[in-house]
Amino acid sequence: MFSNKTRRVIISALKDLSRNIWLNMATVIIIVIALFTITTMLAIDAVGNHALTVLQEKIDISIQFNDDADEVKILELKKDLENLEHVKEVKYISKEQALINFKETHKENEYINQSIEELGENPLFAILNVKANDISKYGSINQYVVDNDNYQNIIEKVNYKENERAIDNLSKILATIKDGIMGMTILFVFISILIAFNTIRLAMYSHKMEIEIMRLVGASDWYIRIPFIIQGAIFGIMGCVGTLIIIFPIAIYISPKVTQFLPGFDLYVYFVNNFFSIVLLLSAIGIGMGVFSSLIAIRRYLKV
Repeated sequence: MFSNKTRRVIISALKDLSRNIWLNMATVIIIVIALFTITTMLAIDAVGNHALTVLQEKIDISIQFNDDADEVKILELKKDLENLEHVKEVKYISKEQALINFKETHKENEYINQSIEELGENPLFAILNVKANDISKYGSINQYVVDNDNYQNIIEKVNYKENERAIDNLSKILATIKDGIMGMTILFVFISILIAFNTIRLAMYSHKMEIEIMRLVGASDWYIRIPFIIQGAIFGIMGCVGTLIIIFPIAIYISPKVTQFLPGFDLYVYFVNNFFSIVLLLSAIGIGMGVFSSLIAIRRYLKV
């Protein structure tokens, strides 16, 4: 008995889909646009996070010390910084090592080497290079160093301010882009729900007499609702499939250009590696939009 009811409900839902084909296609297309916008937001977020990670690996806080700074005090500061929760690594470069590194970097430049020799002394500073676990923590690390009176007499310079501007600018750009994509996503999701809602209402209107007869013979509201809920879920599934068909060719085409701009990041590989997560997310959102609009439309109709 249950099997026959289930079969009738599914057949009814599929038959309704074959009617109003153009309106149903419009609903699916709008859902595809909404899901594509969400996928674009995910891609931009992944690119932005990778860019911030690359930037984080390249930047640090460099603390330069006076010529007469006591190495014992420098190593004390190094230990204090290593004990901070958000510090990933602290590397000490002595004046002597700094000079060796400088000569190695410029070994092809005879003019610079001659200038160092003629100078007769080491012009470089002892340095602590500090890396944070999170790019947002450099400000607090800088504040710790600046506010620590125990070491102010040996510190020549802290170079945080230059990096701070670069980090803040990139973060603001990414935040602006994400806000714009989020706004577009909300707009298209809202439009999708409205169109799906109207499509299902039209479908119900075309079955007005049939629904009234079903109610007269004792069919429950849920028995009437289920075919239309199935339709909404099918709209969502079709929207998810359509989105996947679109995004992967686009990812293949765009990926080399993104890699040129951001070496080490492959957009297509990102989508492949996160395929199941993306499918689950898009399916949940697409089906949710279709079912939600169905429930609203059916509830309003059954109240009449």
